Amino acid sequence: MQRTITNTLVLQHYFPRIAASLGGLCALAIFLYGVFLLLAVMHTAARTSVEREITATVAVLGDLEAQYLAGTKKLTHERAVELGMVVPQSVSVVFTAGAGVLGRADVEVLSLRQ
Repeated sequence: MQRTITNTLVLQHYFPRIAASLGGLCALAIFLYGVFLLLAVMHTAARTSVEREITATVAVLGDLEAQYLAGTKKLTHERAVELGMVVPQSVSVVFTAGAGVLGRADVEVLSLRQ
């Protein structure tokens, strides 16, 4: 019994330090919780902003594709002649891929040549 009382009296000197350490640990945990919560909110806001930007870019891209398709519909043989384009006299093959280029033995399967 005497030993228990002595040990308790010795440990009482450490209680203020233990309480201060636990308080500091709790304060650090609350601070880190706030930081991580703020980072999560900022990430969500940035993601929403990027989603809006992507939606606007897709809309602009759709308009540009519509303009391109409308422009290609205007291209006819007569319009090409008006722009000064001429039919080529001869067409030559610039490059043909052989078996050595692709490194495959069955390149004939991929070839466009007859």
